[in-house]
Amino acid sequence: MKPLYLFATILLATLAAACNGGGEGDGKKTDRQIWAHEKPLVARVEVSSGGSVIETYEYTYDEQGRILTLVKTDKLAREVVLDLNYSYPGENEMKVQGKFFPIATNRYIDVSYNPTSGALSYKGSWSGAWSYTTSVNKDGVVTSTECQSDFAAKEGYYTSKMNYSEVYTISEGTATESVIGTEISAQSSKATRTSNVSALKTTYTPGGQDDRQNFAAYLMPDNFPVWIAAGFPGNKKLITGISASTGTIPAPETTAIEYSFNAAGDIDTAVRTDSNAGTPYLTRTYKFIYQ
Repeated sequence: MKPLYLFATILLATLAAACNGGGEGDGKKTDRQIWAHEKPLVARVEVSSGGSVIETYEYTYDEQGRILTLVKTDKLAREVVLDLNYSYPGENEMKVQGKFFPIATNRYIDVSYNPTSGALSYKGSWSGAWSYTTSVNKDGVVTSTECQSDFAAKEGYYTSKMNYSEVYTISEGTATESVIGTEISAQSSKATRTSNVSALKTTYTPGGQDDRQNFAAYLMPDNFPVWIAAGFPGNKKLITGISASTGTIPAPETTAIEYSFNAAGDIDTAVRTDSNAGTPYLTRTYKFIYQ
């Protein structure tokens, strides 16, 4: 249900303390239609590299600006990765149903939003799907995502517990840092025990232009079908750079993003360049096409 980032992280209590120390606006999210998107609505995003389109995102909406369908296609593999339909059973409820790669059969995610607490809860219908809670501040910017999962093998031969967390530092309405962590403990029937704690810190450098198309959802380790529909992470400013570290050790990978805009100030293109030890190895251009 989550991307590969789900395998990094730290104690939830420690992360929460870090968030409270660095964030701002930790109040409740108010006066915002959680599912509605402002115009101009994005109809299609084409991602190209080396002059060829490598993947596409296609959207349709209802009369309230809520996403109705999302189709993501891997053009290189010639395979549809996401083929989803969105419905809204209640004002603060959403269901995402369809194909979630690599699951072959149709599944769904039930989502509910609590406007009082500013928390979004969601879980997939398939066996072993994790339940997540994403919290936002009063400005609608994501502050944390948490998940707890327990597993027990048949006959009790093996049990495990996992705490997963993403905690974001917010600066002037934009997420500028995330700490993603997991704490895993396991025990076998032979009284063998093991535990592991890991954490990854990612720094997001904001630029001066407004993120009117929620482009950060394409860059962050999120549950994309849910986040894009809810307008998360809700950044005010566009991200222009990404770097990461584990403890005091910086990761060699960095990302730079440059933007061009149309006359109305909406994104025309976003050019993402990923580098390793300062040497670019992949450049992707996101082309935005509007309704």
